[in-house]
Amino acid sequence: MQKHPRHRLARPYYLGPRSYFLTICTSQRRKLFHDQRLVELLVNELAQFRSQGFSIYAYCFMPDHCHVLAVAMTDTPDLAKAVRAFKGASAAHVRALGIRNLWQRDYYDHILRSGESFDAAAAYIFENPVRSELASDAHDWPFSGSFVVDWKKLGNASATFVPQWKRPL
Repeated sequence: MQKHPRHRLARPYYLGPRSYFLTICTSQRRKLFHDQRLVELLVNELAQFRSQGFSIYAYCFMPDHCHVLAVAMTDTPDLAKAVRAFKGASAAHVRALGIRNLWQRDYYDHILRSGESFDAAAAYIFENPVRSELASDAHDWPFSGSFVVDWKKLGNASATFVPQWKRPL
């Protein structure tokens, strides 16, 4: 069996005060996140990030994945631990709804660098339903939000953000 190439940086990069763009996919890319009740449960479970020292600046649940812009609030947060807490707690809660194997084993992350626009990363997340033709306006998508700002009052970021794994080689 061929192993996938390692796509994680060394652990110290995931500790401390940084901003992270995350994409977490459902197992087998099943389209599960169309149910309001399920997504509300998952949004509540994003509190796992807060309990680990992160603030959720932006999130969007698409049919088969979610994007999260998480900001470490102190020097001690551990991104991997926060993602494990979120995925574990949310998977346990959705079992009551009859859903097994909610998440893919891994996730994608991108550490925002000093030259990258934080607002552009948030806009990328909020505009995802429009790019996927699921909504004509990002504000109409019911499965997006922020625990920090009133995201519907944010203007469109002028800079364009593209996650590292979607950039051309």
